[in-house]
Amino acid sequence: MLKKHLITALRQLQRKRLFTALNIFGLAIGISVCWGIYRIVSYEYSYDQNLAQKENIYRVVSGFIFDEKEDYNGGASKPLYQGIREQMDGLEHVVPVFEKSYQNVEVKKPSGNILNFGEQRNIAAIDSAYFKMLNYHWLAGTESSFFDNPNSVVLTESRAKQYFPGKAPNEILDRTIIYYGYRDTIPKTVTGVVADFEQPSEFTTKEFFPLEHIAYNLNTWTNTNGSDRLYLQLNEASSPAIIAKQVDAIIQQKTKEWRVESESTFEFNRWIELLPLSESHFSTHISEGKIRKANKPVLYGLMGMALFLLLLACVNYINLSIAGIPQRAKEIGVRKTLGGNKFQLISQFLLETLVTTLLAAILSMILIKLDFWLLRGIIPPEISPFTEVLEFVLFISAISILIAFLAGLYPGWLIARVNAINVFRNTSLRTKNNKGFNLQKALIVFQFVIALVFITSSLVIGKQLHYSLTSDMGFDKDAVVLAPIPFKYILDDNYNGKQFALYEELKAISGIQSISLGEAPLEGGHSSSQYEYAEDGNPTINRQVSRKWVDTSYLDLYNLKLLAGRNLHSSEKPKEFVINETAVKAFGFDSPQDALGKLIGQKGEKMPIVGVVNDFHMRDFYSTIDPMAFQMEKDNLYNFNIKLAGNSAEWSTTLKKIEQKWYQFYPSDSFSYTFYDDSIAQLYQQEQQLATLVNLATIIAIFISCLGLFGLAVLTAFQRTKEIGIRKVMGASVEGIVGLLSKEYIFLVTLALVIASPIAWFFMDKWLQKFAYRIEIEWWMFVAAGFSALAIALLTVSTQAIKAAIATPVQSLRDE
Repeated sequence: MLKKHLITALRQLQRKRLFTALNIFGLAIGISVCWGIYRIVSYEYSYDQNLAQKENIYRVVSGFIFDEKEDYNGGASKPLYQGIREQMDGLEHVVPVFEKSYQNVEVKKPSGNILNFGEQRNIAAIDSAYFKMLNYHWLAGTESSFFDNPNSVVLTESRAKQYFPGKAPNEILDRTIIYYGYRDTIPKTVTGVVADFEQPSEFTTKEFFPLEHIAYNLNTWTNTNGSDRLYLQLNEASSPAIIAKQVDAIIQQKTKEWRVESESTFEFNRWIELLPLSESHFSTHISEGKIRKANKPVLYGLMGMALFLLLLACVNYINLSIAGIPQRAKEIGVRKTLGGNKFQLISQFLLETLVTTLLAAILSMILIKLDFWLLRGIIPPEISPFTEVLEFVLFISAISILIAFLAGLYPGWLIARVNAINVFRNTSLRTKNNKGFNLQKALIVFQFVIALVFITSSLVIGKQLHYSLTSDMGFDKDAVVLAPIPFKYILDDNYNGKQFALYEELKAISGIQSISLGEAPLEGGHSSSQYEYAEDGNPTINRQVSRKWVDTSYLDLYNLKLLAGRNLHSSEKPKEFVINETAVKAFGFDSPQDALGKLIGQKGEKMPIVGVVNDFHMRDFYSTIDPMAFQMEKDNLYNFNIKLAGNSAEWSTTLKKIEQKWYQFYPSDSFSYTFYDDSIAQLYQQEQQLATLVNLATIIAIFISCLGLFGLAVLTAFQRTKEIGIRKVMGASVEGIVGLLSKEYIFLVTLALVIASPIAWFFMDKWLQKFAYRIEIEWWMFVAAGFSALAIALLTVSTQAIKAAIATPVQSLRDE
């Protein structure tokens, strides 16, 4: 019986090749999108999932409030781990992980040659608690030999292969690695090699140093650096809330002792929280440039996108299947006359659906590779399309069965309802509410609601991204090139002061309009300090102020307008401030002119304000413009800002001249540049990725919706064939008949727009609220989305409507 059903299903699919192809292609798109999103989401949720006791591991994070703004830091004060070990119980392990930064790493070969690896990341100082909490597999050496030697280093297998290619782990023991840091050189001996974590993890350290146990001064308790991470593994009976309060109490007590010792009036609000390790990968509210994070709302959005696109594919299949039922009327009637029951008819159709879905799954394997290629800049490089064959087979099998059930059940039920007697009277499929609102039309509306939400979202996201990149940022960023001096040459005494000699040489190049040394106005990161202003008889005003080091050419290059006072004077050490408008208001000055001459800064280091510039954006549009101060100090000037002259065709020649001049002062590996426009655009990489995803989803949703609409148009034209013939005999024009067949689709798309508009507005308004500077959602966006959907819908159905309208009336009125 199964074989007979299968042969019949294949014959039926072959007979209706157009509908079969449309169904297979629509379902293949849905399956491929679902698999791609499944791979992304499962990868992000796999972080640290294989760690033993992961549910009892927490990160210590620090919360702050500066100028009534809440912020979080992923680090902790260095001595905190010592205080916790001395004063607290209920903890299995207290694990400090202090990251190290070195500008150059060298490996000496036995032959005497030196291999230079430049700057290396993922280096950290740890103690024995680290290897107790994390179960690393040792490939060479021992834990005891590592901690017995303060000048030892343990490498992961991948880093060992990088430094010592072709060598086995045991062969590199006792080899020397030299680390070049801030004006010092540290030789380390390799005492061990451990296997890399195979799972995705935030524990990305590749080189381990023994942590030096020292007595810290009280002032270090007030410092928090994101590179100094601290993990706690709690006992089973311990309460995270109670532990967090105890840790916070230690911090507050030490801060109080520091205030007494230093007689400081510096006030800040700081507290400690315990972040579960399972949530650490998703803690996007904590700024950590070196740790990769995933955004849970984005992942939820991706899962919702996959669900809706899969539903659209199922709805498309249902509509196309229903459209083909009238052409199978006599087949169904004969089957029922010969004794076929409802179960056999439904199972036959479900089998056809399953075969179609399996063929779609095969096609989806090609589309999956295409998806991964199109989204190669979004999908993490560690994710590949078909890493786990069994996982893919199980996923495809499960989703194929689900689609076969969802998409095949309703058409199969309709087939089973056909009355065999009415089949031969040509009334079998004439539903009473054909001209009313039926389930099929509801499904079409559902498809276009999803498509319209995607279209509107695409317009809003694109508009906000364009606004962020093209709005007036308060400074002139056009034709500016940034060229930093590598840090290792800044620290090298042999290159001390050479940037100023290079500066003078570059000024002579004709293709350069102006040049300046200093930090770019808008950057991804920023540093700030709390400055105070004290006026006789009034309370001291404390404000958090961002600081930028610049030279005297900086304001002119970026076209920053002086609202009062003068520019900075050249000096070896900082002597004065130029502040922005927001800083004027923050310190309570009446006007930019009133701020001139006032002393601000930290206790014992206050300096006068000599100028006020217009406000400009220092961070992306998520952040407000905060108080800012420019200062001049030659030792902190090592970033070249170069404004090019002429048109873009001449810039490559100018850049080659800059490069040639650069190599007269610095080595050949030291020159790299970026156009400032590109650097700013990089700050909105997440938004650009989101726009790409939404645009792709929009195209897919529209395409699938149009497939379903095509099916409905075929069904409508078939059901109204004789009506169209009579109208043509009575003198109806082709235009009139096309309008008659198309008007209901205008109603369906309009209804979809009414439903989709508030949905799109709600989600896009929530998304825009994250931006401090944002666009307004305007009415024309919904109208543009509606007209786009309507034009696409009419274009889809017009071919079928025109075909029906130009058909010969004799053919349409002929009775079989």
